[in-house]
Amino acid sequence: MFKKILVIIIVALTLSASVTGAERGFAIIVDQDTYTACKAEIENYRSVLESEGLSAVVVARVWSNPVQVRDVLYGMYLNKGLEGAVFIGQIPIPMIRDAQHFTSAFKMDQELFPFGSSSVPSDRFYDDFDLKFDYLGQDSVRKLFHYYSLRGDSPQRVSCDIYSGRIKPTRPGEEGYTQIREYFKKLLEQRGEINNLDVITSYTGEGSFSNSLTSWKEEGHTIREQFPNAFKNKNSIKFLLFNMYPYMKDIVSQELRREEMDLMIFHEHGMPFRQYLTATPLSKGIKENSSAARRLFRDALRKIDTKEERERAIAEWMGYYNIDSTWFVGADDKDWLTRDSLDDIRTGIVLEDIPHIKPNARVVIFDACYNADFREDSFIAGEYIFGGGKTLLTIGNSVNVLQDKSSADLMGMLGLGFRVGEWMQMTNILESHIIGDPTLRFTGETASRIDLKSKNPDYWLSLLKIESHPDIKGLSLYKLFNLNYKGMADLLLKTYRNSNEYTLRLQAFQLLQFYNQNKYAELLKISLYDPYEFIRRRSTLFMGRIGRDEFIPFIASVYLNDYLDERVHFNSMFCFDLLDMESLEKEVKNQLDQNKTFFDKDAVWSDFKDRMDSRKRIAAMSNDVTNREKSLKARLSAVRMLRNNTYHSKVDDYLKVLRDPQEDTSLRVALAEALGWFTLSYKRGEIVAACKKIAGHPGTDERLRSELIKTVNRLEVYMR
Repeated sequence: MFKKILVIIIVALTLSASVTGAERGFAIIVDQDTYTACKAEIENYRSVLESEGLSAVVVARVWSNPVQVRDVLYGMYLNKGLEGAVFIGQIPIPMIRDAQHFTSAFKMDQELFPFGSSSVPSDRFYDDFDLKFDYLGQDSVRKLFHYYSLRGDSPQRVSCDIYSGRIKPTRPGEEGYTQIREYFKKLLEQRGEINNLDVITSYTGEGSFSNSLTSWKEEGHTIREQFPNAFKNKNSIKFLLFNMYPYMKDIVSQELRREEMDLMIFHEHGMPFRQYLTATPLSKGIKENSSAARRLFRDALRKIDTKEERERAIAEWMGYYNIDSTWFVGADDKDWLTRDSLDDIRTGIVLEDIPHIKPNARVVIFDACYNADFREDSFIAGEYIFGGGKTLLTIGNSVNVLQDKSSADLMGMLGLGFRVGEWMQMTNILESHIIGDPTLRFTGETASRIDLKSKNPDYWLSLLKIESHPDIKGLSLYKLFNLNYKGMADLLLKTYRNSNEYTLRLQAFQLLQFYNQNKYAELLKISLYDPYEFIRRRSTLFMGRIGRDEFIPFIASVYLNDYLDERVHFNSMFCFDLLDMESLEKEVKNQLDQNKTFFDKDAVWSDFKDRMDSRKRIAAMSNDVTNREKSLKARLSAVRMLRNNTYHSKVDDYLKVLRDPQEDTSLRVALAEALGWFTLSYKRGEIVAACKKIAGHPGTDERLRSELIKTVNRLEVYMR
């Protein structure tokens, strides 16, 4: 006991010395016109930050390009202890290319689609100073857009030096200035209030996590670990699901309007202009189900252009569903179109709804695609902070986003008094953004005694031992990881095995993938049976990503036994063609023969064979990579498949193509990029060695050399 108290005292003294001696800078970056129109409000904001201990500086200019902004920030980072920034008004938007591996899901073909849609708008350009880019030019129409290509010699992992947020008006001219002025007025009104984060609502929309109840139920457990004070009564914490009520929009709107609402979390599908809450409303009885089905047919017909195609579709549907022509009545009727449109609008929140809702949730998280796409003049995440309610900050994604990712890593920091930006700095990906004031924080005492800037491993090891909150322990692991603590792999494995907290095990699980593969393979065989569904889901996926045939019995078992875990089961099928398919087929047959619970084993086997045959057809398409009889277009298409399908057994053949100077240079460049997605592959060492050797040849094309270096750097991130 005495030893533990002594450790606490030492940590406290270390913290006191470091915090008092460090300058904490903050940059308020604003365009000159916005500053002129909103000067009083911006200066009041700066004064409040000063009173909170931040050395805030307003930098108002006519900004011509992102480099000007970045240079200011970097200078303040070196000389003024800059920890964060906010971009107010019309600040240049970096549009990032050749960095899709920094995103969770975005894989748009950069050759096929225009720059404006195939680039990722991202402020990581501003808050990660180590990243290196080549300037490609300014958009000819949308002058705020500046295009950059991630260089091959750049670090290939996002690691933010500062945090940032955007306050971009969704109206032009004076209307936009009014939005900004009103935003800062409500921000400063709430700034001095004591507000603990203890009222939370989480909403899961139609199609999110494949509508898996085993995925959905886990959030109650993780949020209890992260925000225990929210579990006071039925109104302080709520978990809502899309099928609880026919039109959940009404329920969700009521939640957003609650005066006391602190945090609203949306797991949903989205676009810049819409949140998709539900699909076809929940129907009960023959009449309601019939009406819902008729609406679906009307909607489907409206999407078909020609009369001939419509008639063909009607005939096919009548035969397949055994229905008559009355099921299609109203497809071209204006009254029906109006009625169907009104029904459709009740299934989601659109831009026009937000001023009527006047959301009060102080922080809103959109775990969705495109809701924070600040390329658009108006977008969901922006409208929320200007919507007339008390919402101060939103967090969302500027492009599409993966469902199988954790959007809540270390989120408990928000309830402990950390600034939202401080939390997001630990979890940023290329597309994730704060819309609003990133210095916002809830009341909490823990943050004041934690030195986030400490680079002393002993400090973080001490916190890992003495702190009780799982996200402070997880933060300690994250910091030790960034400090390259020598015993990290063993510490992560030990932490995973000894922890009872879902969130802490997840942090250990996710960090260990960057280390020695043998230890991670050892972990996956345990974590595949973790009580936390998300860890099971990722464990299954990563077995395929590694590709070792020793995982075959585990994948077979998951496929046969875990069919009620929809996302876990789906990931097992995604592994079929990443392992030895013949051995996997034998293993499934063997386990099925020994299984005593299946009622109809023949049906199970037939279903497995269908799924396996489907994956075999997909795998066969990848053979075009090495087939010189195929057209260049077909071979490039096959190469692009490798981003989602890391065929480990074919790596040697791919490397032959990569080495061959007789092959088309564009094919070799594309293949070098595709091999950069083999981050966990048991063949990645061979890929790295080959890429280094080819890049070292004097005659290697410079574009190819750059891509080879980038792939080496990408893979070595996972080879600590």
